[in-house]
Amino acid sequence: MFSHTHKIFILHEDITLVVLKKLERSVKNRVIAGVIGGLAEYLGVDANLLRIVGVVLLILIPIPMIVLYIVAVFLIPRQGEEKPLAVSFEIEEHLPLLVGLILIMIGAFLLGSISLIPVPWIFNFYNPLIVLQLVAAVVLVIVGLLIALPRLKSM
Repeated sequence: MFSHTHKIFILHEDITLVVLKKLERSVKNRVIAGVIGGLAEYLGVDANLLRIVGVVLLILIPIPMIVLYIVAVFLIPRQGEEKPLAVSFEIEEHLPLLVGLILIMIGAFLLGSISLIPVPWIFNFYNPLIVLQLVAAVVLVIVGLLIALPRLKSM
């Protein structure tokens, strides 16, 4: 109906109508579910800049960033829709997405717990438990991404 920029309509010399921007997930400027593209359109900044910030934050704090992104997917409506996904969420339809996201979070937790191990132990590949934990974490994240990404892109 209206674009995402501020529009001012002068109805009469004393009456002015201001249409405010609405935060929506972008359908044009999207990589996964359009959250960062929609946020960039809302803020009027370059989406690639926000994506770089998002990747840096994902590396530094993976679990909170994953949780925030998922919450944003469910709470921010898609461009052109009135209601967010959370209103019409059906667990059976989105079960693969949830399974994939849980696997990603478990893998991220395992990767994060490796960082709590003293540095000399991390580079000691003779310790099979650290190697096993690292391999399990990477496999869980990859499998979770393979399951979740196609579902997120279709949302």
